[in-house]
Amino acid sequence: MGPPAGRGVAVSNNSTGDLDQFQDDVDQFIRGTAGGYWNRFQILARLTEELGEVASALQRVEGLRPHKQEVDLGAEVGDVLFTLAAFANASGIRLSDVASQVMLKYEVRDGPAWRTAHGEST
Repeated sequence: MGPPAGRGVAVSNNSTGDLDQFQDDVDQFIRGTAGGYWNRFQILARLTEELGEVASALQRVEGLRPHKQEVDLGAEVGDVLFTLAAFANASGIRLSDVASQVMLKYEVRDGPAWRTAHGEST
């Protein structure tokens, strides 16, 4: 289930403070609790592992694989988000900056095609 349908995406910086705070919280945890960052390739490998866990959980939720355990798809997505924030921190990338840029890119590049595919006129 996705966000409500609309005629386009309003690109806003209203939520970037929350994203910045989350990224700062991840940094504080890694520096203070975990003892520091792994190298970026190690974090990328962890991100790949976490994404695989999302895929596995989704297969179970959708009934494509038997439920061997409790499935918490949201928690698995949270693990991906945490690890992505760690990768961004280790790379000197502010997620709020790239989030605003990518939303604008998708709206301009793909928005008309999505609206056409859903029967809306552009």
